[in-house]
Amino acid sequence: MYEKLLVEKHGDLMKVRFNNPRLHNALDGQMLREMIALCRQLDEDDQTRFVVFTGEGRSFMAGVDLKSDAMSVENDPASARRHQRIGQDLVKRLRDVEQITVAAVNGACIGAGVAIAIACDLRVAADDSTWSLPNTSLGYFFSWACTPLLVTVVGPANAKDLILTRRQVSAAEACEMNLANMCVPAVTLMPSVEGVVDRMRSGGPLAMRMAKKLVNASAPAWFGDVSAAEPELIERLYASGEPAEGSAAFLEKRTPRWGTEEICDER
Repeated sequence: MYEKLLVEKHGDLMKVRFNNPRLHNALDGQMLREMIALCRQLDEDDQTRFVVFTGEGRSFMAGVDLKSDAMSVENDPASARRHQRIGQDLVKRLRDVEQITVAAVNGACIGAGVAIAIACDLRVAADDSTWSLPNTSLGYFFSWACTPLLVTVVGPANAKDLILTRRQVSAAEACEMNLANMCVPAVTLMPSVEGVVDRMRSGGPLAMRMAKKLVNASAPAWFGDVSAAEPELIERLYASGEPAEGSAAFLEKRTPRWGTEEICDER
């Protein structure tokens, strides 16, 4: 059923592996659509209580595949606005599934990987994992309505640190800022996550489901005005040319030449 996701069922536990290891599981348009389809499947699944997401190979998810259609088609602004809503749909659906979700973060967790991780209920980090949001160096901001969610998880100061400095943080620091709930040795990542699931399994299914919904409802609003306005901001951003330049610079392994530099060169 899925090509970019490896899905296994073990009783009440579903394990989902992002399956694009050649590109460190960078998310492309197909994986994005398959993730939304998986969330719809979970909405109809009364047998699965827990879902664990992790990456196949050495990384959790190395952001978005810039050569794919995950963000836009050929950097067209209107296309970017529409694709923004698809990304928002994924994050909202993932956050709202009734199952308890756990991100087992192995290796690099970058950009879209952070978005998916913070949309999960719990995050367990391998001690060699690294976390970063390089979006602005590519001419983007942290979108899919995830900035309010990130602020809820780590606080405004840490959110600005991650977004504006774009620095890579270790698993230990991710735990310190509440980006991850716990840090475990990489070799024991999956057994540790299964141990967390076992601990939760003794909770009443209905009580657990209600508790998750109550916590989500008690968190600061994050999917209201921002989700409505963000696609328009993305369209404006693409019209500026910054995402196209940022992506080109990344793929060509050079420093981006932003608008003022290009204007000076033309003069």
